[in-house]
Amino acid sequence: MHTQMPAASDPYALDWADKHLPAMVWTSHGGQETGRALAAVLLGEADPGGRLPQTWYRGDDELPHPLDYDIIKAGWTYQYHRAAPLYPFGHGLSYAEFAYGDLRLSSGTLATDGAVDVSMTLTNTGTRPGSEVVQLYVRGLNARYEAPRLRLADFRKVMLSPGESRELTFRLSAEHLAHWDVAGGAFSIDPGDYEVLVGRSAGDITQAAPITVSGPTPGPRVVVDRSTSAVDFDDHTGITLVDVTRTAGDAVAPASQAQPATLLFRSTDLSGAIRIEAEVAGLSAGKLEFLAGDRLLAEIPVPVTGCRYAWTTVAGDLKTSPEGIHDLQVNLHGDIRLAAFRFGSTV
Repeated sequence: MHTQMPAASDPYALDWADKHLPAMVWTSHGGQETGRALAAVLLGEADPGGRLPQTWYRGDDELPHPLDYDIIKAGWTYQYHRAAPLYPFGHGLSYAEFAYGDLRLSSGTLATDGAVDVSMTLTNTGTRPGSEVVQLYVRGLNARYEAPRLRLADFRKVMLSPGESRELTFRLSAEHLAHWDVAGGAFSIDPGDYEVLVGRSAGDITQAAPITVSGPTPGPRVVVDRSTSAVDFDDHTGITLVDVTRTAGDAVAPASQAQPATLLFRSTDLSGAIRIEAEVAGLSAGKLEFLAGDRLLAEIPVPVTGCRYAWTTVAGDLKTSPEGIHDLQVNLHGDIRLAAFRFGSTV
């Protein structure tokens, strides 16, 4: 038996090893007893009970830049990575074999301040004792935001003898379904349809059950007569995050001067807006464009301020009255920075 035994805190590119070696053992920095522990696992004296705390990508997978911290847009981690990984988050094998069964929810509905019990049965169907890490995941269906493909809500490590079964119960609160709402600047639990899933890893889901969260439907984002931070976008194209000062604050800038950058703010209430002002800095002359859908609301020149930390306010009247709810698009042209903007209902 040929076994590869890497030891590190980060994933390896193991495509060749996965294809040609019958088994691999991985450990992080385990301290002085690492050698004894590995020997016990290799000799079958102990069950390999660990599970991967990160996604191990394939060597030919096109990954984003390692300093791209927008995990949603870039597709980082098991929550947002779209290609099949080499080894998924939570992956790990045992010398025993386990069967998952009888997934049950104490209720099919959940209030935004409530909780449900999630129960399932785990059975050791193998011929020797072993440990299994049962993983509980959740995900939103048809969400108004970019919901994670999966999100770990809880897990339980269980030791079972051959033929032994055990019922496990997880307490799932509505807080596990919350997401960061950029419009409100707080965690929010949207009503709607979700799934509760149980499996051996993020890539090996064995059972799923639907659940519905009840509560009031969130209203549109109100942007009139209040400041909106540029970094509180719902989606973007061609932007990079920058600092407002040398010590604090976040703003956005085009990633390339050759192409305009775009920010998208979904479902905004622009009723009553007649004017727009923005906090900007310009290393070269540029401009901002504000659109409601495909309708141009305003085009505002951005002057040279001489320094990326020299901020000024630019303003202009709207070309048309954007009554109602619209997806707001903001285009940035040139070597400029945008920290915030404000639609006004008065001059």
